[in-house]
Amino acid sequence: MARFRDVLILFLLGKVIHYMLKVIIAEDDSIMRRVLKQILMEIPGVSIIGEAENGQQLVEMVEELEPEVVFLDIDMPEMSGLEVSRKIYEINANIFLVFATGYNCYTHKAFDVYAFDYLVKPFNLERIKHTIQRIKKLKTVKDGNDSLKLESPLDTGDHIKLKIVSNDKSTFINISDIVLITRCNRKTMIYAVGDIVLQTYESLQDLIEKLGRYHFFRCHKSFIINPKMVRELSPWGNKSYLVKLANTKETALMTLECAKEFQNRYCI
Repeated sequence: MARFRDVLILFLLGKVIHYMLKVIIAEDDSIMRRVLKQILMEIPGVSIIGEAENGQQLVEMVEELEPEVVFLDIDMPEMSGLEVSRKIYEINANIFLVFATGYNCYTHKAFDVYAFDYLVKPFNLERIKHTIQRIKKLKTVKDGNDSLKLESPLDTGDHIKLKIVSNDKSTFINISDIVLITRCNRKTMIYAVGDIVLQTYESLQDLIEKLGRYHFFRCHKSFIINPKMVRELSPWGNKSYLVKLANTKETALMTLECAKEFQNRYCI
């Protein structure tokens, strides 16, 4: 009986170890690397198997250690995070790539290279916990069905809802129905198909982190738009365009730089 018990314990321990997410952290700033490591160590089910100081070192670690999740900075020596992510995707397309950086201007480029999520410094424990929970959920589903593809950064969000919390009330809206998001009087306004208007105190940065993977586009510091709703761009002053959208009378502004990116990404 004692031998059976010992074998059972070893089996269960093996199962626990099996479900530990293997994570590599890549960050050239040793202080930020330590901060991120401490946060991840507080999350159950996470095992940090390596730390890289530059892009080339990260690629070598990925090949050798076979992680399931990689947290990486954008701006790293020898090879940028964007360059590394392309190489990692070639090595193993099932690795979850999470950009953890101080630069929010690279959001769209990050999702172009199959990033699972994009975190902006200073890091927030609850935000990272949420990311890990999503990864575990998707990994559990995929492990049970090898033919199921991982959630894609090109997902249109047709079957996903955005939860909006306001005054202790939660409202849910189909992501694909969202037309425009903007700031007004210290509140964030969300305009959707059917003349729906919702308010939230969430910042535009928080929302683009959630919605960027579903092809939402931050066209201006004060606006996020659904590209498939864009109908017309017309000059507005010297450095911006006025954006007219379907399913709303509201308009947005788009900077010249974003207009170029928008047309490169979504137009033929």
